Amino acid sequence: MMSAHDSKRRKRTDAEAGHLSSEFVQAPNDFVCDRLSRNLRILTFTPSGGPAFSVVILGSNVSFLMSGKARLVHLLGAPIHILGASVKADVRVTHVLFSPISHAPITIRQLSTKESSNAVTKEALQRTISDVLSSVSPTMVDLIWEACTKMEPEVSVLLFLTYACRLTDSVCSVKKFKTLYTIQTDYSSPADAGIVSSLGFSFSLCDSSHGFRVSSEMVQLAEHFVALCEAHYESLSTEAMHSASRPPTLLVAGPKGAGKSSLLRFVINYFLTVGGAQSKIAVLDFDVGQPEFTPSALISLTVVQKPLFGPPFVHQLLGEPKPLCQCFVGCITPSDNPKFYVDCMHYVFGMYQSMPDPKPPLLVNTMGWTQGLGLTLLTEQIILVKPDIVAQLQLSADQPGVRQNLPVMDANSLRSMEGWHLRDLSDQEFNHQVAVIPSLSRSKHQSSVQSNLGAPDHRDLTLLAYFVATLANAPTSLPARGRNDPLGHPVAHFLDCLPYRVPLSCPNPTSSSSDNTDGSAVSELTELAEDDFRLGVCLIQPKSSLFRNPFELLTVDLGTLLTCLNATLVALCAVPPNLMELTNTTPPCKIIRENPVCKCVGLAICRAIDPSAGLLYLTTGIPDEDLLEVTGIIRGFVNLPQCFFLEQPIPIQSDGEPKPIQLPYLGPAETQGPGRISIPSRRSYPRTQHHEFHRTGSSEAYEHC
Repeated sequence: MMSAHDSKRRKRTDAEAGHLSSEFVQAPNDFVCDRLSRNLRILTFTPSGGPAFSVVILGSNVSFLMSGKARLVHLLGAPIHILGASVKADVRVTHVLFSPISHAPITIRQLSTKESSNAVTKEALQRTISDVLSSVSPTMVDLIWEACTKMEPEVSVLLFLTYACRLTDSVCSVKKFKTLYTIQTDYSSPADAGIVSSLGFSFSLCDSSHGFRVSSEMVQLAEHFVALCEAHYESLSTEAMHSASRPPTLLVAGPKGAGKSSLLRFVINYFLTVGGAQSKIAVLDFDVGQPEFTPSALISLTVVQKPLFGPPFVHQLLGEPKPLCQCFVGCITPSDNPKFYVDCMHYVFGMYQSMPDPKPPLLVNTMGWTQGLGLTLLTEQIILVKPDIVAQLQLSADQPGVRQNLPVMDANSLRSMEGWHLRDLSDQEFNHQVAVIPSLSRSKHQSSVQSNLGAPDHRDLTLLAYFVATLANAPTSLPARGRNDPLGHPVAHFLDCLPYRVPLSCPNPTSSSSDNTDGSAVSELTELAEDDFRLGVCLIQPKSSLFRNPFELLTVDLGTLLTCLNATLVALCAVPPNLMELTNTTPPCKIIRENPVCKCVGLAICRAIDPSAGLLYLTTGIPDEDLLEVTGIIRGFVNLPQCFFLEQPIPIQSDGEPKPIQLPYLGPAETQGPGRISIPSRRSYPRTQHHEFHRTGSSEAYEHC
């Protein structure tokens, strides 16, 4: 049902477009036309026999915003600009756009072009629409063509289709993320809430306070980087240059909240769609707090070959691009173990150096920590990768966090600093250019972002998206579920997934597995390996008053070790055998006394333990062939998302008085024994400690139960 405001706006829009719609004497009832401006028209079709879709006719000198999620096909006309990417007309290519309320809406505008071939004809319009849509009526084509004739000759005809995805539906069933794709219909097209709900997206005009903003400095930076890359690959025609030169490298730095991720995606999209020298680019991500292509606590190297049209958690849902190499640091800030962080930096950068020639150009993403140790680590990163350009984002005086601005990171400034281990840099050679980019980030009251998600929530969202995507097609205890069936609440789905049974020790001959051993839980590792196969275990500097050394507890018993791993997030890694040693406990197990700098194969949820059999039950979506690389389990400081504990699918009786409910893994700290950890408090969740008693009533029944 339309609100009074929507109804008024609909009348105003129809009046503005009256000269257009009045000529459509045979316009069907399932057709809605909005004219948002002189050079922007939205035609929405809601056929009874198929899904709704919208056709956007875009002229020059106008930008519009898209909210929600959609599939975009550029049918005809001039190229368009989306988040730095130049998208040309091609009915064979479908772009998936994600514009949640947690980030600024996607801005789309037409690129100016002098090519006469961009003119739209009715015959070409009929042909291209028929190539994409299964059913096209002559009336539909007439309506679109009539709208094109009312505008300037150079227009872009864009087709927006609904995007149905069970992965995004599953993520949005979590209480904190229910409104990720909620669309406000005020001043948007279509204005009818029912139509917007069926589409899953809406459009509105762009203004100074909304959308993704692009500065001239950002464009100049991208153009300069593309020019360096083109010159580099042209020079590779000579054999001497091939052996001596290295690809151009761009390092992005700046304080927290300055827009480093946005600038990174802008340069990636511009390079892949405008620069013609290479069809791929490598991204080295040193930000363990909020990385672009992995969950938190990982340093990664990723090769990107397609434009990015969504925030980081979307990359996890789509499953691309996949990291070429990743190393588990186990924390969201290097301050927990800076030496281990630096070692992991060198390891992942070494993987880039070992790539075959010709290597792709390199983009480096850094942390937002710009003071003290953070500045020292940034200096070490510049020394390590030797960038050609340092793109330095600077906050203005009226923006929050201006005191966190970096000094200009040119050669003179760097030589006056101290490097890692107080190294003297006065004689160090620096040949990079510094590009100072004014930050376009808005303060909270100026931002168009409608979400109150903080950094911890974004980390939870990315990790949740990782497990939803990797476990979407995992074997479950529900044999009737098909590969395309809805997943439901992610926590309920994870509990349905069959875990892998992984040994940490050889059980005593006289002991047997406890009753919770599930015969359906299988491990490819135990089936393919020798009988004495055991995974090594590493606990990365656990913050606990129970012990000073991480492995003092390993001299106690295996059960204590298993307790420390139960209901936690662990990394499955390819740990070199020389870093492992066998304990003299009974039963023995393998431990990794030093934090291992090695390849991380993927992440897993420690679902349950069996102390008598020395078994872990791990839920992971890592492919079986990759699991064969795993030799060790690493537990860091990163916890599972809070919804894993607070939204467990426990039946709640609707009759009688509300009673306290004992959720698994939550309770008073003194009752849980060794291995307990604390869950950080959040504004949207009750103040809860891992294993703390959680009270709720029948009115708070979980919808997925």
